[in-house]
Amino acid sequence: MYEQILEVAADAIVTVNEAQKIVHFNRGAEHIFGYEKSDVIGRSLGILLPERFRASHVDHVVAFGRSVETARLMGHRREVFGLRKDGTEFPAEASILKLDAPDGRRLYSALVRDVTDRKRMDQQYQFLADVSAALGRSLDYSATLESVVRLPVPALADGCVLDVHEESGRSHRLICGRADVTSGVSRQVVPLVARGQPVGTLTLVRLATAIWRDPSDLIVAENFAARAALAIDNARLYQDARRATSARDEVLGVVSHDLRNPLSAIAMCSRVLMDTPPADDGARRDLAKTIHDSTAWMSRMIQDLLDVSAIEAGVLSVTCNREEVGPILVRAASIFTGAAAERGVELSVDTSAPLPPVQADAERLVQAVANLVGNAVKFTPSGGRVAVVARARGGDVEVSVEDTGRGIPEQDVDHIFDRYWHGRGSAAGTGLGLAIARGIVEAHGGHIAVTSAPGVGSRFSILLPHEGSTSGSGP
Repeated sequence: MYEQILEVAADAIVTVNEAQKIVHFNRGAEHIFGYEKSDVIGRSLGILLPERFRASHVDHVVAFGRSVETARLMGHRREVFGLRKDGTEFPAEASILKLDAPDGRRLYSALVRDVTDRKRMDQQYQFLADVSAALGRSLDYSATLESVVRLPVPALADGCVLDVHEESGRSHRLICGRADVTSGVSRQVVPLVARGQPVGTLTLVRLATAIWRDPSDLIVAENFAARAALAIDNARLYQDARRATSARDEVLGVVSHDLRNPLSAIAMCSRVLMDTPPADDGARRDLAKTIHDSTAWMSRMIQDLLDVSAIEAGVLSVTCNREEVGPILVRAASIFTGAAAERGVELSVDTSAPLPPVQADAERLVQAVANLVGNAVKFTPSGGRVAVVARARGGDVEVSVEDTGRGIPEQDVDHIFDRYWHGRGSAAGTGLGLAIARGIVEAHGGHIAVTSAPGVGSRFSILLPHEGSTSGSGP
């Protein structure tokens, strides 16, 4: 009965004699080692061991036979490995029992358990634990992306490709390891999803020798992807929070600095009118006009802050109708006719070229062009020129504002459309005019660009798709 129990045991039970020749080999051993019983009976136990362990294993069995122990758990000093018929090794747990048969023979029975799956599971759990720790070390967005693409190599794959869907709508790709191999590979694409929203995809690449067959590998890949997506999402939220904090500080800076001047003017003029009002009507009107101009200045600043917030939130109100471009440009330029004359700057508008109508919000477009014209007049010295010109250009209508001012330094060109940016040596105003102009133009499906040469002048151009155009605007 005991022999039958041993025969059907799931673990391998292998018995050898004092010469370490196999005398018993159960079904569990056949399954684990891949040999038929008839293939191994009478052969050396060494065929079941990796070659590097065979000599030392013989000595261990001899020493065990001489000891007073009757049983011993093997592998307490080092890992135990078995060798299958196909030449593959596997980690094992083994215990050995010393038996003396009735006929006087000394026998040794080993119970061997294949722990490949358990070892793999332990490694996978450890990998995921290490991943969680690594991804939790930093909230920096770039560092998080680098970690996500690097961590799966080589634990999960020979190469990794991370495609991230940026908030701008563009895709960002990072590559690590042998992901550039195009043939003889197996690819597993895993989606990255956080809070129910797609973040990107992770492509894990294995060479032909390690094709994705084990379902547990796919489970680990999906668990890694879940952690990666959460880390990317958290890094984005942190980045957004820092931007919001920075924007708050910038707004507070505008409010505390730029609004102080008109507030001071209002306070001073109102105090004079209340305490020592001038007898002359003209002087009183001058004080009242200063108060009026100061409140208008404050109102413009506040409206700029509201507009740039709406642009960034994607909720800028634009109501488009069929409009002629010429009258819009004339209105925008006329706002600065007086300022240009005071500074000795020639301001001209040229809409003589035939122009197709555009679908536009006239008030918003006047605002955008006025911001460009106002900047041009402000930075053009006496005797200079500011020209506002409109012309058809393919499927677009181009509006250009060109000046002969001091120009923009090359290192500043990439920043002039940023919020709160003060260029050309001046910190007057909120630094929002160009950012608002770009937001308005883009809300119309258009494009705004600038070319400039220090000491020569600058040229801002707006491209708007004209009515019926399907080409769209481009630089």
